[in-house]
Amino acid sequence: MKRVRTAVLIMRRASLAQGLMTKLAADPELQLIYEPDYANADVAIRSRMAQAALLEVSEGDECDVDYCLGLCGWLREVTPQCKLTLMCPENNEEAVAKVIKAKREHLIDDFVFYDVSMDYLVTILRAL
Repeated sequence: MKRVRTAVLIMRRASLAQGLMTKLAADPELQLIYEPDYANADVAIRSRMAQAALLEVSEGDECDVDYCLGLCGWLREVTPQCKLTLMCPENNEEAVAKVIKAKREHLIDDFVFYDVSMDYLVTILRAL
């Protein structure tokens, strides 16, 4: 029997988090935790010993790409075992460039764009 893996969904989009959690509810090997408060990201990851986190780069509020990349830097220090994936807007060229640079520099493990399908996100989460 495989060990249950835990992934934390750090995002503002509650409907997306709920959809992912519903889609993966029957998966005995993956547990998803929703954390809407970015300031609690490290606590959510550490308290659940999460192996992965999916962070949404928000548009129009303080949790923009720079904030999320700073948070990823902090999470790398305090939760080095946790694989970090950013979800960012595909139409924001500056954000995309920063996220690609962060991946090249190993600040994050991967990234996806907002417009990916729910099935693709499920595949990403299962692979983490």
